[in-house]
Amino acid sequence: MDMELSEQQKKLIDTARRFLEKECPLSAVREMESTETGFSTDLWQQMGGLGWLGLPYPEQYGGYGLGVVGLALLSKEMGRALCPSPYIPSVVLAGGAVLAAGSEELRQTYLPRIASGQTVVAFALQEQSPYWDPRGVSCRATETANGWVLNGTKMFVEFANAADKILLVARTAGEKPSKDGITMFLMDARSPGLSMTPLGTLARDRQFRVELEGVSVAQADVVGPVGGAWPLLEPVIHSGIVAFSSHMVGASERIHAMAVEFAKNRVQFGRPIGSFQAIQHYLAQSITEIIGADTMTLYAAWCLDQGEPAREIVAKAKALAGDTYKSVSSLGAQIYGGIGFNEDVDTTLFLRRGKQAQLSMGDTGYWEDVIAEELLGEA
Repeated sequence: MDMELSEQQKKLIDTARRFLEKECPLSAVREMESTETGFSTDLWQQMGGLGWLGLPYPEQYGGYGLGVVGLALLSKEMGRALCPSPYIPSVVLAGGAVLAAGSEELRQTYLPRIASGQTVVAFALQEQSPYWDPRGVSCRATETANGWVLNGTKMFVEFANAADKILLVARTAGEKPSKDGITMFLMDARSPGLSMTPLGTLARDRQFRVELEGVSVAQADVVGPVGGAWPLLEPVIHSGIVAFSSHMVGASERIHAMAVEFAKNRVQFGRPIGSFQAIQHYLAQSITEIIGADTMTLYAAWCLDQGEPAREIVAKAKALAGDTYKSVSSLGAQIYGGIGFNEDVDTTLFLRRGKQAQLSMGDTGYWEDVIAEELLGEA
């Protein structure tokens, strides 16, 4: 793996950092926590104008085709800014699923609209279990003369209230944990029989329980082969996990930098607290963890771009990035002392998100089980 970034990748990082510093300061992040949608639609449109929302798609669908490495680099900058947006569920997961499995008509219809910011698509996979794979899918789709009828409950569906469409994963045959019988549907987010209940979260983001009672969808709403979607969807999920891991790495870097700066300037007992050996060791250990998570995540992105087997390395990246974000955000708050846990201080934005991110998209225990399966050949 060549760790040297291309000029195009360096330009992407520089542009993203300057844009987000101006348009998405932490004060704006705090304000967005109290809005109905949980993100800025104006900022979302600007991101579309910069080409970010089409970054992973081929040019014929309004994208730039920069691959998973480019996606990881951008997601890292969004993490540094704590930028709240439906980027991963809509662009990476739902859009990626349409690109990987959808008909040419679906691709031409939806990918340019996602890339321009016109359409937001929520992604509904997880149910009332920790699994991010077919072991957790029991939502049922039954074929009728006019299409399909869906029944079941999906959990932790991000930005469902702001979505125009929902890309939902259901069973059309078989029982969990079988990988067979998995089918994807692209449905209207306001379909009759579909209801949403907001879920309270540590990060104060917008996640919902989505319940389906006799929701009708047409045959044209099926994305990919009926009953055979999982082999096409799994690499897309891996890309989403890598993007989310990069987001966590970026946030970890930001709170670490804040803690370093505070340690340089906070004077106690007549000298900066950064001169105390305990503080130095904490900061040294945490930056080592961040660099490890960053390297692991970029390697996972590179493996996906190269078509290499990536399930184990993606699992390692998510587990390491999640644990790192949780521990580094906690340490950052501790270095600030008592004020680090004050709601009005920016450290709490990272502290709350750090723990939730560790649990989101499969917690550390789940991904460690995946690593064990790969190591022992039990997958």
